[in-house]
Amino acid sequence: MLVQEIVNAILQLAVVLVLVGIFWGLFGRRKQGFLKYTGLYAPTGRSLWIAFGLFFICTALSAVFYILPVLREAAAADNTVAGAIRRNGWSAETVGVIFVVAGVKTALTEEIFFRGLIAKRLISWLGFSVGNLIHALIFGAVHLLVFLIPGGPKFTPLLGAAFLLLPGASGWLMAFANEKAGNGSIAPGWMIHALGNAAAYPILAFLV
Repeated sequence: MLVQEIVNAILQLAVVLVLVGIFWGLFGRRKQGFLKYTGLYAPTGRSLWIAFGLFFICTALSAVFYILPVLREAAAADNTVAGAIRRNGWSAETVGVIFVVAGVKTALTEEIFFRGLIAKRLISWLGFSVGNLIHALIFGAVHLLVFLIPGGPKFTPLLGAAFLLLPGASGWLMAFANEKAGNGSIAPGWMIHALGNAAAYPILAFLV
């Protein structure tokens, strides 16, 4: 399982970098370098402490998925990451899978695409308040695709609102950490995202 997840993570990261690279080549190459364009550079040290604090806020938001049975069942279903981890049981390999999936496959690839490409472009065009709000709604809306996956949860207004608004709020906070504290680096958002997923997967798989 670990080897397969490493391969999947590398492939997913490569696809995202190619897509973002194409966009940069078409629209941003003459303005700034690729790393600056996407926020792939070192943040301010202060921003990492802010990110650590925002991680706890995002974790508090995610607690709704642990408390309400209908949300917990959807977030920990057999076809989710938490479900796969639960099936394989607790082991050193499981720990490795959590770090690969949480740190690279989901957090890093999504941060590059959503915060490094979409959020930055919208904020540069529309200003921080409007741009970040629209980006957050897009990020939340993407999570609604869970209802279209075979074997996914059945849509209800409660589930729909949770899968839209909770990731959306976290996405807003991650972009805030990047743009307002991290000097435009996506590292603070990556830290929040990776820590949040690394905490959520085992909690959903084994503790609730």
